[in-house]
Amino acid sequence: MILTLPGDNSTWSVTLWAPASDRPLKEFRHPQKFSKVVQACPLHAHWLDGEPITDVLPMGGILDRYRRFVVEGEPVATGFAAVGDAWASTNPSAGRGLSVGLIHAQRLRDVVRSSLGDPRAFALKWDVVTEAELAPWYWTQLAADQTRLEQIAAVREGRAETVRTLPPLPPEFEAAARAMFYDADVFRGVLETVGCLALPHEVFARPGLWEKVEAAAREPLALPGPSRKELLELLA
Repeated sequence: MILTLPGDNSTWSVTLWAPASDRPLKEFRHPQKFSKVVQACPLHAHWLDGEPITDVLPMGGILDRYRRFVVEGEPVATGFAAVGDAWASTNPSAGRGLSVGLIHAQRLRDVVRSSLGDPRAFALKWDVVTEAELAPWYWTQLAADQTRLEQIAAVREGRAETVRTLPPLPPEFEAAARAMFYDADVFRGVLETVGCLALPHEVFARPGLWEKVEAAAREPLALPGPSRKELLELLA
């Protein structure tokens, strides 16, 4: 997976992402091999035209984390509220951390206004709000990540030719991720899920939208770039 992101002051980043278990791809950490891989991706190679201001910076240990502080209907602690990544975190390539954290902070404001005077009531209400409004984002992203990892494993094991390079959605909404390139309404709907404006099941329950998904769905798309065999040759 390749990810390119613009930054401040005329800077940008290029990220090559691979599952931790795929040991040959750990060679991404070497600048020369990193550059060879990016150069082999026609839609991304131009990002190397700038002047590097850092070496390749490896990052690992990106794990899904979910914490809940009410067990069998009772809070395990009071006077404490986990917000954002302190509550749950997922694959950062989805870019949802800030959005989910801001939503969570707004909900904390609301719960503080109504329940701060009673520690037990506050803990219980915070749990209810978090589970109802924030936890679906965690489970949605987890489902999307598991699907993507299964697709990558299929390529690695020779069971598939390409990895679907589409916005990560739960398995049941993959058709929408394909249809978005052919229907403007589906495109806007998928972007709502990417931007944490609405959950996938909320978006595609709208009258007529899923019919547009079915009408516009195509075969999975794959961006131009090296095959698994070619990638390993670049890293050899």
